[in-house]
Amino acid sequence: MKKVFVLTMIFTMAFATAGVASVAAPAGAGTNVNTDLTRGVGGGSAPIVKAKWEMKGPAFTNTDPTDYVGWTGGEGKDDSTDAGAQFNPPGIWNDVMNYTVCAIVTDPNGVDDIDGVYADIYYPEGIAFHPVDLTNADNVNGGPAGGVNVPSLPDNHQGSSTSPEYDYGESGCGSFIEENTLLKLTKDEGLALFCDEIQTNNTNLPEFFGTYSYSEICGATGELEKETAYVYCDDKTLTWEDPAGNYRVDLFAQDTAGNFSYTGAPDFNYFTYVPLTAFEVDFSSVSYGEVLLNVHKRVSGDLSFGTSDKPTVRNTGNTRLYMGIQQSDMGLGMTSGGWNVEYDARIGNEELDWRYFSPDEAEPQLLEDILDLSEEEEMDFSILISKYPTTATSFVGDMILSAEMAEFRHCE
Repeated sequence: MKKVFVLTMIFTMAFATAGVASVAAPAGAGTNVNTDLTRGVGGGSAPIVKAKWEMKGPAFTNTDPTDYVGWTGGEGKDDSTDAGAQFNPPGIWNDVMNYTVCAIVTDPNGVDDIDGVYADIYYPEGIAFHPVDLTNADNVNGGPAGGVNVPSLPDNHQGSSTSPEYDYGESGCGSFIEENTLLKLTKDEGLALFCDEIQTNNTNLPEFFGTYSYSEICGATGELEKETAYVYCDDKTLTWEDPAGNYRVDLFAQDTAGNFSYTGAPDFNYFTYVPLTAFEVDFSSVSYGEVLLNVHKRVSGDLSFGTSDKPTVRNTGNTRLYMGIQQSDMGLGMTSGGWNVEYDARIGNEELDWRYFSPDEAEPQLLEDILDLSEEEEMDFSILISKYPTTATSFVGDMILSAEMAEFRHCE
């Protein structure tokens, strides 16, 4: 009797709050509640994307949609405190950056009506990363022979063949990378990831759509708790050489009747692949050997990484770069205010690309050729000694190699 009375009072209060006339039922009597439905016509209502985000991955040990058992509990992290996701590249040759794309999706006709959730990923707009013609040196490194003066270039690059104004590519440029099917997490997995980890520790990571929010999705009566929405995720990778920039991710769902979650364009957001200018060399010293007075002595590199006596450099970052160089005088000193030694260096094997520099330059001297994404190239060095100041037979010094980011290729 007590249970019946309590239920009766709950119904009475609920109807009264809604402004509907109600009649208290005697103890033990039943209360009538009207029900209704509308027959679905034309496949019913479309799915709804409530939120989406990217995070550091991988979050699965197995992402086969036909045999999904591998959720490891995504951490909901990225590499910055800024809103959205920012990821650092690995900076290691042939390595990858793992990330995970996730979304929260519901459907007015019930979550069982959701047939699939998909993410389309695109390269950054306005950035090309492969040349038009690898056999054409002008297209590889930019500019016509002889070069032009470009205000954005350093002074020592004016008139060179590295002008980005003439440096065009055909890959990237906002082009489509791939489409991915996201996997449905369990209720507990989705709650732990989104409502516990992300809401607590990385609250500005997701992009919300419409008027949706943490309180609406994660509350005690929220959609994840009530299982009227679910979290869907999929692991992805970018390579060490994929260009830095903002990658667009379109997110959409489709129901069993073929309705899409959008009418004009999918819901989307961007994540950032943070720029990293980095290189690797296969040598730790340069030996000029026996050097005669007033005779240029060259040390030639090769294209085989790992031969330390033949210098090679390769780009391990996700930007194009200029190599910079500085070198001490190795104790050869000066005479009448001029250095007794001078140096040259170059990337590649073009004779016009030698860069002359004096010992102990205050700033790195940038070499001519741009080292492209994932490019591996020889480094050549030369020395010219005009005077030996002492009777010593051996001299030692230091060389400093550095890098400076170069502009990306322009899109055609």
